[in-house]
Amino acid sequence: MYLCGGKAIEDNREAMYVHLDCNNFFVSCELVSRPELKGTPVVVANNNGNNGGIILALNQEAKAVGLKRGNPIFQVTQLIEQKHVTVIDVHHHLYHDISHHIMEEVRKTEMVLDFVQYSVDEFFGMMPDDDPVRLRNYLQILKDLILRETSIPVSCGAGLTYTLAKTATWFAKHYPGYEGICIMPAEKREAALTKVPAKDVWGIGRRSQGTIEQQGIKTALDYAQLSEAWVQRQFGVTGVRTWKELNGTPSIVLASHDRQKSIMYSRTFAHMTSSKTVLQRELSNYASSASRKLREQQSLCRTVTIFLATNRHRSDLPQYNTGDTLKLSAATDDSTVIIDAVMRLLDKLFLNNYQYKQAGVILGQLQRNEGVQLDLFAPDQVVEKARQKRLMSVIDGINQRFGSNRIHFAVQGTDAEIDDQPAGFMRPRKVEE
Repeated sequence: MYLCGGKAIEDNREAMYVHLDCNNFFVSCELVSRPELKGTPVVVANNNGNNGGIILALNQEAKAVGLKRGNPIFQVTQLIEQKHVTVIDVHHHLYHDISHHIMEEVRKTEMVLDFVQYSVDEFFGMMPDDDPVRLRNYLQILKDLILRETSIPVSCGAGLTYTLAKTATWFAKHYPGYEGICIMPAEKREAALTKVPAKDVWGIGRRSQGTIEQQGIKTALDYAQLSEAWVQRQFGVTGVRTWKELNGTPSIVLASHDRQKSIMYSRTFAHMTSSKTVLQRELSNYASSASRKLREQQSLCRTVTIFLATNRHRSDLPQYNTGDTLKLSAATDDSTVIIDAVMRLLDKLFLNNYQYKQAGVILGQLQRNEGVQLDLFAPDQVVEKARQKRLMSVIDGINQRFGSNRIHFAVQGTDAEIDDQPAGFMRPRKVEE
């Protein structure tokens, strides 16, 4: 017997896979702090300085005026101005923080088994129940919880496999009548798959689409009704897994992402800068975000690398591209140690009279945070390590509860300093009427 949403569920119930997908995630995250933009067209671009970069995400209002993900900003500038579209520079650290918040809120409910993050805006899990009415009620609870705690709208789907659950979410997003939640029980599977274009099925990549079109395969059901041998010949083991999943046989194993071998945070600035203070602020923010990522995946780093680069497209300016690595005396996840290493490297590499366009931080030689070799020549390490671990835990907890960088190091700068010197993080640009 299981507990789900406070109700007992018998063991003989068939488990259903569930999928949660955040709607227009990057834009939704930005609108949390800019509610006055709701209902207006908004896009997130990777760099909006001098009309550079491309559109990474957009809300429904922006789609309605004719914009698409992947549009180069310079090609749609006129449309953006005519339709009064707000363009916001991308803030990956913000999206990462909100995604982590969603994970924690769902996990605390204990309603979803094997809950894992598939990407920054998608999550999978299982619920030990196959009753469509109850499943819908449970997913509505989660949907309401996420909206209440994070202000992020989500769409939800449930099915007999991960692929069918994600397909159910496709219906939840494309058909308003589902109100953001679609349950696909076994008896509805074939009828549902006739309405889903094969190109929209999770696991059918762009390389497969040409073959699919040549064979006259138009819908997900067409693909599911092919012979396994033909799918194996054409698309290999990945294609067979998708085929089995569409036919109701679980074949994909999802687990939390493996620990990364290195962690990098970098930025191409919207505006070039020659200020060392600005670079200190930006690099310390990258170091702080990378350190937090280390702690989340329970890893330690042994090396810290930074790099600096000028604008290679500006042949009229002097060019300078450099980088260096510092090996730490002991592996760590301590933000203070990592930021200090970054500042020491910056002191070594920074040269005046250059216009810097890009900078980044890389944490390398990662290892698990267990069985760590301490520095033989540093006294009182055990006590100090425990103290720093408690400090990092408190800082992470406060920032998780009250917002990104609510507690931060002085070198990371203040909001006023960021406003005065807009190097890497661009404020939203809105064309006034």
